[in-house]
Amino acid sequence: MSLIAGNLAVVQRLLTTNGMPWAVFGGAAAYLYGPRRPIQDVDLLVARGKLPTVVALLKADGKAVQFDGQRILWRGIKLVDDLTVRQGGQIHPLQLDQPMQQHLRQMPLLGAQVAVASPEDIIAHKLLLNRGAAEGKYDHEDVVGIIRRQTLDHAYLTTRIRLLNAETLLRERLAALEILI
Repeated sequence: MSLIAGNLAVVQRLLTTNGMPWAVFGGAAAYLYGPRRPIQDVDLLVARGKLPTVVALLKADGKAVQFDGQRILWRGIKLVDDLTVRQGGQIHPLQLDQPMQQHLRQMPLLGAQVAVASPEDIIAHKLLLNRGAAEGKYDHEDVVGIIRRQTLDHAYLTTRIRLLNAETLLRERLAALEILI
């Protein structure tokens, strides 16, 4: 864990110092808002098109990174600029847009002060993915834990699911969890 913590601090410093918007997403964000499962890695979402800049910043700092054009992997940190979900013939776009940036929260994670996507953003994304034990994921469990522990901004959650182009599907999944928006 301490290796990931140190690496997160390095990335946090580089991104913040260079004025680049970013947010903790995925399981690490769910950890902060809901269930406390061990953190295996930290997913960071950066502004669209900024991955090459992040690669350059890391390399300039002497770090060797893996970059496949869609994500950067560096010692327990994964950086992406697009979390769009394609399923059932539908496209559900998700990037670090203005509404998400306006709802970021500053929180401590592994000893670093980090920007974290809102619980509403995490819920919408994980409900859309809806992965479970068969895929080795915990999306449903994370959503349930976040709902139990957080007071949600229903207006923003409504906005996010509309931006995801998933209103009908996510309203049904939220209703099954007794969340009506």
